[in-house]
Amino acid sequence: MILLRLQLHHFLSYREADLALGRQLVVLTGAPGTGKTALLEAIAWGLWGKSQRGESSDLIHSAADEMQVSLQFQQGEHQFRVQRRHDRSAGTDLQVWQRSHDDQPWTDWVQPTLTARQARLSQVLGWDYAGFCQTVYAPQGQPSPWVRRSPGDRYQQLVQILQLETLTPLVLAARDRDRSLEAEAQWFATQLQQLQQEAEQQQQIAQERSQRSQHLSDLQQQQAALVQQLQSLNQQWRAAEQQQHDHQALIHQLHQLQEQIAEQQRLLDDNQQRQAQAQQILTRALSIRAEWQQWQHTQQQANRWSQHTEALQALTEQLQQVQAQYDVTVLQHQQATAVLQQQVQEGQAALTQIEPLLQQATAIAAGYQQLQQARQELAQAQQRQAAAQPLLDQRQQVQAQLEQARIRLQAHLEDLQGQRLQLRQQHRDRSELEQALTAVSQTIAQLEQHQRYRDQVQEKQQERRNFLARLQARQRDYEAQLAELEAQASAIAPHGPCPLCDQSLDTDHWQHVQQRYQQQQTEIQNLIWVICEQFAVSEREIQVLRQEYRDRAIDLEPYSQALEERGKLQAQLLAHTEQAQQLQQLDQQIQTLERSLAAGDFAPDLQRRVRQLDRQIQELGYHDRDLSLAQQAIDQWQTIAERYAALQTAQAQQQHWQQELARLEVQYRDRQQALNQLPDSPLGQHLRQLQRQHQQVEATLRGLTAPPAATAGQEVAERYQALLEAEQTLPRLQAEQAGLEADLQQLQQRLTDCLRQQVAIAPADDRPTLQTAITTLQAQIQSLQAEQASQEQAIAQQPEARDPGIIQAQLHRTQERLQLIAQERQPAQQLAALCDRPDWTVPLINQWLPRLQARCQDWLDRLGWRQGALQWQVITTDHGILGLQLSLHTDQGDRRVNTCSDSETRLLDLAIRLSLVQLLAQHLNRSGTLLLWDEPFAGLDTEQQSVLLTALSPALEQGLMVAQGRELPAIAAPHWQVIMRDQQSQILSTANAIATLETK
Repeated sequence: MILLRLQLHHFLSYREADLALGRQLVVLTGAPGTGKTALLEAIAWGLWGKSQRGESSDLIHSAADEMQVSLQFQQGEHQFRVQRRHDRSAGTDLQVWQRSHDDQPWTDWVQPTLTARQARLSQVLGWDYAGFCQTVYAPQGQPSPWVRRSPGDRYQQLVQILQLETLTPLVLAARDRDRSLEAEAQWFATQLQQLQQEAEQQQQIAQERSQRSQHLSDLQQQQAALVQQLQSLNQQWRAAEQQQHDHQALIHQLHQLQEQIAEQQRLLDDNQQRQAQAQQILTRALSIRAEWQQWQHTQQQANRWSQHTEALQALTEQLQQVQAQYDVTVLQHQQATAVLQQQVQEGQAALTQIEPLLQQATAIAAGYQQLQQARQELAQAQQRQAAAQPLLDQRQQVQAQLEQARIRLQAHLEDLQGQRLQLRQQHRDRSELEQALTAVSQTIAQLEQHQRYRDQVQEKQQERRNFLARLQARQRDYEAQLAELEAQASAIAPHGPCPLCDQSLDTDHWQHVQQRYQQQQTEIQNLIWVICEQFAVSEREIQVLRQEYRDRAIDLEPYSQALEERGKLQAQLLAHTEQAQQLQQLDQQIQTLERSLAAGDFAPDLQRRVRQLDRQIQELGYHDRDLSLAQQAIDQWQTIAERYAALQTAQAQQQHWQQELARLEVQYRDRQQALNQLPDSPLGQHLRQLQRQHQQVEATLRGLTAPPAATAGQEVAERYQALLEAEQTLPRLQAEQAGLEADLQQLQQRLTDCLRQQVAIAPADDRPTLQTAITTLQAQIQSLQAEQASQEQAIAQQPEARDPGIIQAQLHRTQERLQLIAQERQPAQQLAALCDRPDWTVPLINQWLPRLQARCQDWLDRLGWRQGALQWQVITTDHGILGLQLSLHTDQGDRRVNTCSDSETRLLDLAIRLSLVQLLAQHLNRSGTLLLWDEPFAGLDTEQQSVLLTALSPALEQGLMVAQGRELPAIAAPHWQVIMRDQQSQILSTANAIATLETK
């Protein structure tokens, strides 16, 4: 950047100023306070709207309400004009114009907002305000940002100046692009492998199809020969099968006859067995009839025995009932007698229990008189208490009020203590709050970078979606063209009219037209495949971008919380002083309340009233002690009252039990007499009569014989029944035996005839051999048929062969695409490798440090530096923060730069600034070697000033330095003298190299 013109209007002490600048070093001299530094501040404020002197309103001339700074500069091949205006009421406005040559008109920037125009201007300049102050502009009285700062701050400054933080989105985008290219390369590699496999498969398919066809022909010939052999064997088999069928029918008939003969023989044996059983029963006929007659006689005696047994059971039941009634009556008399005895015992026990109490009757009566006397004394004390009760109530009320006052003070004290504890918990150290606010601000800045990158990802994702939409439209167009070509090709028939000349097509011409249509279809199909490949790649890129967008969205989740936390911390910083005052006031109030509660120094009126009431109660002669003593006496004799009441109760009980015992003795004698007369009562006589009848029936029953067992009678009846059945069935069984013997002879005759026929028919001997041969041939034919079906199915399932030329063309295109992707991935991989390292800026910084160190040392040598070589080194601090350490290497050892004097610090700072300006101008297209330095000669002797100016004059393209000029050596650079006239700053040129500004 080369400054061409500077115009001021009501800026600080300048009413109007118009300066033409050029490629030279200019020294501004003048007395202190004349406005030298204001020119440098005007340049900074005009470009960035910021100043070291405060807000924009503080820079307006005291006699005006608005100011304006116009700057014209050249950056590269373009010229820019910047006009910044600030009004106390309207605020700040920024206008920027641009042109390429002096003879071209100015073009206005169209950014809608001031922030957008300022961002573009900073991008053109290549600096922000902080980087500008750390390199180009050195304000007066500010500590060196390179020598006096900590290593961590120095490292962050260099990162910001080199704009390495702007590489973060680029590095992340490179990583995403590398991932996308990797996925695309994998997809194309898969496609390449599939195409190669497809080419090999097509060759294998052709060979396999030829082999299968030849094998199928051989199988068909073998099958025809086997079928002829099978037909001959089948004829032989059918003849043998008929002979075997006749033989099997005869065997079946023999089996049936044998089964019938066996059945007839079984029936004959059964008949003979039943006849033997019947004859056996008939041989015992006399004994069975005798047993039956004897059984009938025994059954008559059993009936008489049953009648006597039933009569005995009836008498037994009646006797048991009467005996039960007699026992119940005896038991009732015994229970009544026992109850009377128990009541007598209870009465005697009660008299025995109250006997000791009755013996103490005299002592209890004397104690009761003492109790009556104590009650009289208590009544007198209660009368005195009734007289003093109003005063006692008043004293109790006053004491309750005192307690309430104490409780209120205690509650107020607890509230104050709670407020103090809450304020102490909320009250944090200011340095901790500032550190927390700084950390939150850094977090917000990092999250804003993520937010900007997320927006870039979203824009790229939308771009890929639009590209997909265009691809789909192109694919639809190509498909429509392909369908149209297919329709046209199918519409052209052999020997039909030509679509161009309407003449009849011969065979060659028709084939030529069809080949042309096929060629066009192939080209369109290839284009469709290319679109499909691009579509798949774009979809994968969209998936990667979508995942990256989700990742960034997850990273941005703490953003709103961080903003809220920053607002809270800022509010806490504002409320910090107020909380301290509140804590001090609360401490004073708490101490006062604690002293009052400890000494009882509260509610003095209530305490005086308590003392007055105590004196009045004493004058009435009331003492709480008298009432308590009387009450104690009553409590002491209270047991005597209870014993006196118990004595009266015991005397009444004694009289009652004496009368009750006499009555119980009379009832007991009556019960004993009734129990002794019970055997002679009607119930006792009836019981003895039933006992005599029961004994008579038992004697009669013992004279009879007991009936026989039921099982013995049943066996006699069964034997008699079997005898009757045998007499009836024996003639019938003899007739059945004669019929069965005749049938058996007929069946045996038929069996003999069948055996003779079986001997005449002999089975064929070659049937197993024929069966084996037929089975073998059928298995061979089935195997051949299965193999033929398998071969035919395999031939039918083989895919249609594609054109090898098309496959080779696709292979060639895929290989070319893989080569392009590999070339494109190489730079993306190099950038993406940095993204995985937390200290990814260190390698980039280390690339700059050797050149920066060499240039710094060169400038120090030119400035006459004799304090050692300046060393630059990236370190990691104790807190794990990256830092940039500067040290001076001498023969005596190394020392830190923060131990240098002010003059040494100025030279070091100047060398660092010049080195950075030159390096950035060469490599990053920043401003040219421009330097704005306020009071660079302070603390330098004449020789050092001469050396400084001699070194700067040829090295800087443009520079402005502010000096008082009292001992400024004579140099070739022009001098501008700044004076103050009529409260206005004016500039006078002493070298006639710049136009003179005339005062109004």
